[in-house]
Amino acid sequence: MMRFLQGLLCAFGLISLASAKGPAWKLDSSCQTSDLNDMVTTAVNSAFSMAVDESDAFNKILSGGDLGPNKDNILDVVKWMFTKDNEEPNNERLAILRTRMNLLAKAKDRKDNEDPDGVTVVIYCGFDRFEARADGQWYDKDLDYVFKKDESFEACKGAQPVVAYTEVPKDRKKPSQVQLCPWFLNWMKSKDTKSLKEAEAKGLFWRAISKGLSKTHMLLTPIDVTSLLDKVILHELTHTRVGGESVDVDGPSFLTVRYGWNRCRKLAQEGSSDPSRQAQVNADSIALCGSAIRYIKEGKRVKKNGDVEDK
Repeated sequence: MMRFLQGLLCAFGLISLASAKGPAWKLDSSCQTSDLNDMVTTAVNSAFSMAVDESDAFNKILSGGDLGPNKDNILDVVKWMFTKDNEEPNNERLAILRTRMNLLAKAKDRKDNEDPDGVTVVIYCGFDRFEARADGQWYDKDLDYVFKKDESFEACKGAQPVVAYTEVPKDRKKPSQVQLCPWFLNWMKSKDTKSLKEAEAKGLFWRAISKGLSKTHMLLTPIDVTSLLDKVILHELTHTRVGGESVDVDGPSFLTVRYGWNRCRKLAQEGSSDPSRQAQVNADSIALCGSAIRYIKEGKRVKKNGDVEDK
């Protein structure tokens, strides 16, 4: 009963949120530079496209709809990311996520010329909106909010494990912010992640540059490192208010957080009865599922171990 009530409250909260104004996203001027605009715009559109495909898959799975010629692989991916072994996708594992993804999918329209509100997601590539205060706090001019620098803020300004983070203001009339870290964008500008061969090499780079991941000896798979920027953005979009405010289960420590295909699979296999620990509320599980469905629709096959191959 408690799980049902939590899911119901979540659904009503998102429905009331959606009715205030149509969800949308906005690209901050810090991303609209000649070297970033096309790359970031393409990645954000791709992230929303994955959200739409994922939303469509959940709706069809839970309603018995037709997933098309790729149904077997899509069903497998959903099982690997969200259910226990030998368990079929069901309302307990997917109902909350379906509601959240349905709303996130509606935010796919870009509206740069409108004032952002509580159902808007603003994408940032720089820190120009911040003013440093003498007391060590920072003033965000866009949110009209003062806060202390946290680990995500500091790590994002340097080449640390953080590649992006999301800020969801307590004031529900203000927009969610997705901050893409400048060091990560600078690296992405010089990379092409289209081929799996290159992606595997980037996996080596990723382990080397990310102190957190190298300390945990996290084994990355091809699905973890291909199309990295759009997958990172989808991960962050699920953290926003319009995305349902997903969590990083067992975070924030890189030693325990459920990032990456292998850790997300393990989380699903645990099959927790606690909604706050289920894979359907874990940001990376959601992002990886969306990425996998996109590859399947492009004619590739995603395997249980995270490999992506041509059919």
